[in-house]
Amino acid sequence: MPTVESSPEWTDIVTALFALLALLVAIWAAWKASQQADMAADSARFAGTQAEAAKEQVNIALRQLELSEKVRREQQEPYVVVDIQPNSSINKAFDLIIENVGPTVARNVKIAFDPPLERFEEREEGGLERIAESFIFTEGIPFMPPGRRINLFLDFGYKRLNSDLPTGYIVTVNAEGPYGAVEPLIYKIDLGIYTGYVGSLTVKNIHDGVKALERIADKVSLIEGKISRSAKRAFPPEEFLGPIE
Repeated sequence: MPTVESSPEWTDIVTALFALLALLVAIWAAWKASQQADMAADSARFAGTQAEAAKEQVNIALRQLELSEKVRREQQEPYVVVDIQPNSSINKAFDLIIENVGPTVARNVKIAFDPPLERFEEREEGGLERIAESFIFTEGIPFMPPGRRINLFLDFGYKRLNSDLPTGYIVTVNAEGPYGAVEPLIYKIDLGIYTGYVGSLTVKNIHDGVKALERIADKVSLIEGKISRSAKRAFPPEEFLGPIE
């Protein structure tokens, strides 16, 4: 039978058991802490995703607000357009049209053509003045109420389209409205669309009617004169009055 001195001390065994238990507890605590850390990281990532989504929603709302404000302003701003069109009364003639089709007054309207606008008639001796040096292009239009339309004779189409004048122009229109400067309107006008243009139906107005009546009156007077002269030759006055003593 072994003596008590040769057997391990029971206190050492208990100590070893407590150490093992403490190690297991530490491992469990580390594992639990790792799980909590992963959950915290997931929560942080989710919170970050939520923050990004909220930020994107705010940006979308701001863009919608800016768009709504832009649309509201544009609906209350003047809209000045410039075009070159066939004249509705003079056959085969082109007019320069300037019109405010917007709902409010346009001020300080500035119009620029690139290249500078030129008439064919300006090249002929004693022809029209240079349109690029006219008041509208040098000083601008101070005031254009809604619906105001300006028609300026430009050229006869058959002369212009058969010349070396450019057919394409870049037009820039600047103006001021109720909120200050309006966004510049920049676009292209191309007279090439009228190549082969033979004219449009002439629209008759009161002036044309007066001219037609004057021509009719002249013809009636001419006919009356011819009838009167023929009657005098056919029936001389002596046949009715007898010889004059």
